Amino acid sequence: MRSPGSDIRPPGVYTEPSERRNEALSLMRSGVPGFVGLGRRGPTNVPVRIASPGQFTTVFGELPEGGFLQPSIEAFFANGGKECWVVRVAHRSGRSFGEPAACAARTFQDRHDRPVLRVDALSEGAWGNDLTVTFRQRTPRAQTFLTLDAAAGDASVMLRSTHGLRPGTLLRLYRDGFEAFRVVTGVYGKTVSWRADQPLPEGLPSSAPSYVETVEFELDVASPFHRESFTDLSLHPASPGFIERVVADRSRLVRVAVLEADALDHLPSGLDLPADVVAVALEGGIDGLWNVTPDDLIGMTGGPGEQTGLAALEVVDEVDLIAVPDALWLYRQNAGGDGKPFATLKDVEVVHDAMISQCERLNDRFALLDTPFPEDANRTREYRLMFDSRHAALYFPWIVMDRKGTPLKVPPAGHVAGIIARCDGTIGIHKAPANEVLVDADDLTVVLVDEDVGQLNGEGINCLVSQGVRGLRVWGARTVSSDAAYRYLNVRRQLNAIHKTLSGGLQWVVFEPNQPSLWKTVQRNVTQFLMDLWRQGWFRGEAPEDGFFVKCDEETNPPEERDAGRLVVEVGVAPVRPAEFLVVQVAQEMHGTPEGG
Repeated sequence: MRSPGSDIRPPGVYTEPSERRNEALSLMRSGVPGFVGLGRRGPTNVPVRIASPGQFTTVFGELPEGGFLQPSIEAFFANGGKECWVVRVAHRSGRSFGEPAACAARTFQDRHDRPVLRVDALSEGAWGNDLTVTFRQRTPRAQTFLTLDAAAGDASVMLRSTHGLRPGTLLRLYRDGFEAFRVVTGVYGKTVSWRADQPLPEGLPSSAPSYVETVEFELDVASPFHRESFTDLSLHPASPGFIERVVADRSRLVRVAVLEADALDHLPSGLDLPADVVAVALEGGIDGLWNVTPDDLIGMTGGPGEQTGLAALEVVDEVDLIAVPDALWLYRQNAGGDGKPFATLKDVEVVHDAMISQCERLNDRFALLDTPFPEDANRTREYRLMFDSRHAALYFPWIVMDRKGTPLKVPPAGHVAGIIARCDGTIGIHKAPANEVLVDADDLTVVLVDEDVGQLNGEGINCLVSQGVRGLRVWGARTVSSDAAYRYLNVRRQLNAIHKTLSGGLQWVVFEPNQPSLWKTVQRNVTQFLMDLWRQGWFRGEAPEDGFFVKCDEETNPPEERDAGRLVVEVGVAPVRPAEFLVVQVAQEMHGTPEGG
């Protein structure tokens, strides 16, 4: 027996009170860099999430010519990084400086010697020239026979079994002295049908006997590092085994296009299938490696889903650091070359300017700049004067790391990005990523003395130093800003993190009534968020009001702001700045004075 107030009610419309529960504001994951650079293979101008050095090699390969992208990725993970995003670039068409990068490809014939399929490597580069392709007709997957006679003019037959038959399947119907090929359009019980305008030209008696079997082909793709096999393939788009779709869904090496535009209209003959070939290599793949320009690295935004290069990272919200180490590799390879890209220092500066511009525009990420002069402090000081931004930091000198038994000089951005991720994970963004040991670093290109470090640090250049038994360490955390309020990179990154959290976490207020009750809710949520950060040591002061304030009321939202559809929240914080100098005062107490003195 149900008690009074139970859910037994007459039919009708009822309202149920509900309470909107706004999620508490919380920091997004930080220490996630976006790298832009060169790879042997892999998608171009597409951000790819990478969670290990092994995954990077699987996706992008290992560039035989070298490059700084892969060593930087390895250094990032070795120093504590957990995940990053990588955008591979290649020289694009429509630019100067030689041939653009191209995909290896080959066209394959059918059994009539007509072009039927084009196979392209999945990405640009000479790596695709090592791909080989094998086509072969496979043994019928299903074979059966007619159970009723089929007359000339019929567009269907009744079979003993239709198991394994489906729309889009190519069938061979035959008896002694006759065969025909048809594409299945329908399967009804034990009857299969095809297009009515393609009737049988002759009858098929069930007593002959008359047989029906599937006609499909296979594709094998081989490379030095991976092999793929695809079976039960068809040229017909209605088939579940349609080659374009199957390869697009499963292949990491190639894509395939059917060249016959009238594939749905012609009467199949069985000779339409790709001719059998064994291990035929693709051709025409071009790296375009030495032709990569600053524009290729910087990229552009041509509309939704059409970003390239560095611009492709703009759509990845997780990214809060950016680095382009291969700008320095290209400069070192081409410096002084006549008519080549990256032959002048200006080319590197343009890329670094673009990095800073993205960080300043989005206000949620920070640029890690490498000096183009790994051994020259004075030229690095001159280069530092090119920039004045609170969203970037410059590091000197370079790092010597071991790669496969050979010393390699690399720019430090990858190591520094890993250290930043390590500090963020163990302590928090408010921790300055300095006085931290460099892992996977054997030496520095220059060993700096204290006087050099003091001078460079004072000019906004973060130094890497050797401290004997304490190892190689990052010994600076300054931005390249002339604004004293934004001198330290951890302060800038704190503000970036707060901005990103508030921008994303307050999306729920859009279209809400802009009135005092909403202001109070917003102020309460933001205050609680900043209170948590204050407790973690982000802000100065012994009391919360000394470390931050939040204001969202009638004063910040006057009628003109509300009429314009804007909700204004004013937030102020007092970040804790690093203690750069430890001052030790030494006093000697004198007991008496020398005689006569």
